[in-house]
Amino acid sequence: MITVQDVLNGALPAGTRVVAGADQLGREVTWATRLRSAPPAFEHLSGGEIVLLPPHVLEELDERLTLADAINQLATFNVAAVAVTSTPGVRARDAANAIGIPLLVLPRSVDLGPLERNTARFITEQRRAIQHRGQEITRRLMELAIAGESLDEQVSTLAQLANRIVVVEGRDGRVLASHTPDGSKVAAPAQELVRATRDRISPWLRSVATTSAAEPATAIFDGDNGWRRVVAPVVGRDGLLGSLSLLINGDGATTADQVVTARGAAACAVTLARDQAAAYARREVELNVLDEILDGALRSEISLSQQLKRLGHDIEQPHVALIARSNSEDGVSRVRTRRWSMLEEGVHRAASKLGAKVLWRARGSSAEIIWPVSDPGQVQKIAETLQADLRAALSQGGVQETVSIGVGRVGSGFEGVRQSHHEARQALMLGKRVHGAGQVTLFDQLGVYRLIFAAEHLPELQGFLDETLGSLIAYDSDHGAELVRTLEAFFEANCSPKETAQLLHVHRNTVLYRLDRIAAIMGVDLNDPDTRLRLHLALHVRLALTA
Repeated sequence: MITVQDVLNGALPAGTRVVAGADQLGREVTWATRLRSAPPAFEHLSGGEIVLLPPHVLEELDERLTLADAINQLATFNVAAVAVTSTPGVRARDAANAIGIPLLVLPRSVDLGPLERNTARFITEQRRAIQHRGQEITRRLMELAIAGESLDEQVSTLAQLANRIVVVEGRDGRVLASHTPDGSKVAAPAQELVRATRDRISPWLRSVATTSAAEPATAIFDGDNGWRRVVAPVVGRDGLLGSLSLLINGDGATTADQVVTARGAAACAVTLARDQAAAYARREVELNVLDEILDGALRSEISLSQQLKRLGHDIEQPHVALIARSNSEDGVSRVRTRRWSMLEEGVHRAASKLGAKVLWRARGSSAEIIWPVSDPGQVQKIAETLQADLRAALSQGGVQETVSIGVGRVGSGFEGVRQSHHEARQALMLGKRVHGAGQVTLFDQLGVYRLIFAAEHLPELQGFLDETLGSLIAYDSDHGAELVRTLEAFFEANCSPKETAQLLHVHRNTVLYRLDRIAAIMGVDLNDPDTRLRLHLALHVRLALTA
């Protein structure tokens, strides 16, 4: 695409001024033509022309025709710009600004005949040069893709050919590769441009995800301090794979930049599709291995450990299990497929942010992750980062849900990882029951519940619960009462009837009456310390066994 700015820089004579429509210099120019004095004056226009108006041509066409009228008529033919040789009046400038057509003033001495021919020749040559350059870039990048070179090598080559900073991002916004023309580190302002424009670019990328992979669309997004970002989607067989951007500072983005961006994105689509196929195959192997570890159907631990090492995971190193669940009210099955892809994006974002290579799988509305841990003190940070990135991924997918996370203890080896996974599941269930949805619960922080979980398979635990609270639970069930909840609130309030009443939003006398009923039904003295200990423990057991 050749723009008005390109023609202004490369074909129009020195001293040419832009007096109106300066914000529309990026309009595409297809040709240059003079307006003839013999009618019909406008019918030969097909759109995209830069129209050169000779002196007195409007008077010769119609003495009543003003420059403002001509600009309005030319706008109906979608011309790119209008150029005159005398300073236009206020009405003409206002008309050009209102319509959004650049109005240019040429030097008075210019001969429009040769200028028309030279400008048309410039447009043709520029179009041919841009096309040739795009083809050359496509050839170079495709050779790299066919040779099996990495995406990083492709991006490095493109940065040198384009003499621009090049960044490729995945569809989740992760930077997959970035290079400068001279191989130096991408400067902080350029990195900030990528971050600052990401939210604006994402909706546009989704809107053009169905365009041709060979000829993707391009768009220009402005950043701060003169930075601009030219973006094209990287499109694969199944939709959007990511995006390729040229980052430009100072001078404006040219037509050549847009062509380079589009051709670069088309070539990178081949590499990303190849990498994606390899990632899918790797993912299937990882899922099978993880199922064997967590579900207990282990084959030879030695062969499984070797397979994990080939995948880049050392199970003998410390790991922690995390289970994250999106808390939905709309039913899992209706949006399961969409939610799985959102969970995947959230997990990848968190792992990329913290530089971790994780094993994970989706189960319903949950993500179960085995995370390598070099410092056990970082477990809380890992969980909070994961929670934030999962929330963000769900939100960007249009799903407004809270995320609850249960975290096991750090363990090593197959047995340690399996135990951590079991603890994470218990922490998730109990944390949601005790603290509500949307919380991070560490098994280490469960206190007395850890003892209860250790004995959860013993029949004596259920027997203790039945003996201690059975009569009160049965009474509530038969009479629709809330005596168990009253007893829970009593202990939460440190056995203060006044504070219990505040927790339950009832009168203090109501609490006292209920406590008397509890004592009578169970045949206990609530003032006895041993009785209080036994009842309080039984309430914890009930919560744990029903979580």
